[in-house]
Amino acid sequence: MVIRYSDAFPRQADFPVMKKQLSCLLITYFSLIVPVHAAPADFSWQLGLGLGINHSYNLIRDFDNEQNKKPQLQIMFVLEYKNLFMETPGLRAGRLVDDATLGYRLHRNDQHEFSLIAASYHDAFGPTVGAAEGIRTRTLEGLHDRDDDLVLGFRYQYQATDKQLLSLNWGRDLRTHEGGVASALYGVRFEQGNWDIYLNSELKWYSEALVDYYYGVTSAESRADRPVYKARQGWRWHSGVVGVYPLSTRWIFETGVGGNWYSSSFSDSPLTRGNKELVSFGMVRYLF
Repeated sequence: MVIRYSDAFPRQADFPVMKKQLSCLLITYFSLIVPVHAAPADFSWQLGLGLGINHSYNLIRDFDNEQNKKPQLQIMFVLEYKNLFMETPGLRAGRLVDDATLGYRLHRNDQHEFSLIAASYHDAFGPTVGAAEGIRTRTLEGLHDRDDDLVLGFRYQYQATDKQLLSLNWGRDLRTHEGGVASALYGVRFEQGNWDIYLNSELKWYSEALVDYYYGVTSAESRADRPVYKARQGWRWHSGVVGVYPLSTRWIFETGVGGNWYSSSFSDSPLTRGNKELVSFGMVRYLF
């Protein structure tokens, strides 16, 4: 089974857990703008439904996945209508997280694609959010809630063959911290027997406004074991490897591991426990 690199590495991903509000907004938006009588040439979709187990080690200890080592349902899809698209990147990229992305292609040919995109890159967290998710720890006590962001930006992708992908991204938050994000990702696919092996690396820059909003500590939030902290701009290096094995024409097995390594502007924060995040997973997926 041959999988195009662009299909295996859907286009955007980042911090933990898909944003439910953004996903619902995008689905509602597509339901309104795509007419029922849309011709097949105008509308296309891909859907994957998977059942798997994953284990994560997060920058903030309290957000280690409560579902670690428990079976979880994963839904991944891509919807396209003319130049509009919506996608939920899969774990196949070997990254920690995936977020729904809404985009409009400004230009596309066989090798190049330039798009306007909107996505949420960082989850909300804090005492109120933690309590709503059943997370009650002393670490969150006394913090102000941090809201998830909504980043509008541009994405350029270059795909020389179906086995290589270069993706450059830049965006600015419109809702919370008003900071910027920029990244460069390179990925490659190769075949080993019946396995497709995917390798990718990404360097991402975060503005001071973003890092300080999520990982800074104000005087009102400080206490003996949580001193005031003013964060600087920061960087993250990501690497991941994933193996995909076809069980039949519709069923595939996936397994992989990925890691993020952060600069000192993250690791120096009293809210974090170091400079790395790790994830591993195994999944059986059905492709519609």
